[in-house]
Amino acid sequence: MPRVKQFDEEEVLRKAMELFWKQGYHATSIQNLVDYLGINRASLYDAFEGKDILFEKAFQRYIKDYSAQAVAKLSRHQSARKALEAFFLSEAKEAVEDEGQKGCFVVNTTTELVPNSKAWVQRITYQRKAMEHLFLQYLQRGVEQGEISPEKDLHALSAYLFTFYNGLKVASKTHTSFREFSRVVHTALSVLD
Repeated sequence: MPRVKQFDEEEVLRKAMELFWKQGYHATSIQNLVDYLGINRASLYDAFEGKDILFEKAFQRYIKDYSAQAVAKLSRHQSARKALEAFFLSEAKEAVEDEGQKGCFVVNTTTELVPNSKAWVQRITYQRKAMEHLFLQYLQRGVEQGEISPEKDLHALSAYLFTFYNGLKVASKTHTSFREFSRVVHTALSVLD
């Protein structure tokens, strides 16, 4: 007779995402997960086969949630430049208001797992390309709207914006001044002039 699942898998994934995001993959033990998620070890293994699969699913949950949020933030403005500015200012504000100063789950995972895992290199590369493509769409819109010169290398700019985003998230772990980040955002986006 098969076991009946005694927990909400989506809720468990969200909680696992929070714990991994805060502590990282290596610093989170199975016992940490059992205690934090409130499920027993057998249920964790039955549902997720172990820490690796749970981490990967939690990472994918973060990507899904964050991607939807990024698109929503960018789509609030007709002006491409205004959309990019508002996006980065919003990211800076959220980063400095995060009491745990967790940074970005993707950036954290990149620095922790990529050096030793080809599979994670592929996952992170896919996410990087997706974010760069999203930025590229807004840069192209900016050219169409006459806000950005058609002479600009939009592919290089989208890679630059992604790199800037990553740096912002890393810096937010030690800097907590929105005013400072606001100045940095405006300086970074001056490359679009």
